Amino acid sequence: MKKNRIFWGVLFIALAVFLIISQLGILDIHISIWTLILTIFFGVSAFWSLFHKEVTGFLFSIAFLIIIYDKPLGLEAITPWTVLLAALLASIGWHFLFPSSKKHSRHFQNINQKTMQETNISIEENMSSCIRYIDSQEIENVSITNRAGVVKVYFHQADMKYQNIDFHLYVTCGMLELYIPRTWKVIDDTDNLFSHVSIEEMNSDLIEHCITLKGKVHFSEIKISYL
Repeated sequence: MKKNRIFWGVLFIALAVFLIISQLGILDIHISIWTLILTIFFGVSAFWSLFHKEVTGFLFSIAFLIIIYDKPLGLEAITPWTVLLAALLASIGWHFLFPSSKKHSRHFQNINQKTMQETNISIEENMSSCIRYIDSQEIENVSITNRAGVVKVYFHQADMKYQNIDFHLYVTCGMLELYIPRTWKVIDDTDNLFSHVSIEEMNSDLIEHCITLKGKVHFSEIKISYL
């Protein structure tokens, strides 16, 4: 976590210096400030996703870079929505061909992992990967915000205070995986925009709790698996 802060701190300081120099005319660079900022943002996002082997984040980062540089690339005939939809379909296809396994999740065990015992679960992640193990036996509320990151949350050791509970999800250009007990039923009621929500089929006749997924999911993928 400390290395992540150092990386982003140095990156933004360097960006600030570069912007000042470019405005003084010292460097002959014909590029707008916003184009530069977005290029660095999505470039770093693509590198980060590739490093952590996260296909969804990588594809969407490349898609946004293509949209930004459509004129130099000669791709003006292709609309931004087409590029984003292609990235989403490619991501879904990849995960169907190469589904993530429980063994694969061990790759992240040394990356920002934490056990949570609070009754009100709040998780927020930005452009990084994390694992959360929920150990609370009286969960009242769950809120997860994920911006261009990869978040995995395990509820197999947890229990809920009420029979019905809402999971408030706010995911943008990210990947969210939830692992829950087999007796929890899941209903998807999210505001979905160019995203894919995959819920594993429930094989248990016993329903102890019912989860309703709410919130906004944009250009992302959510996967619900039973343990």
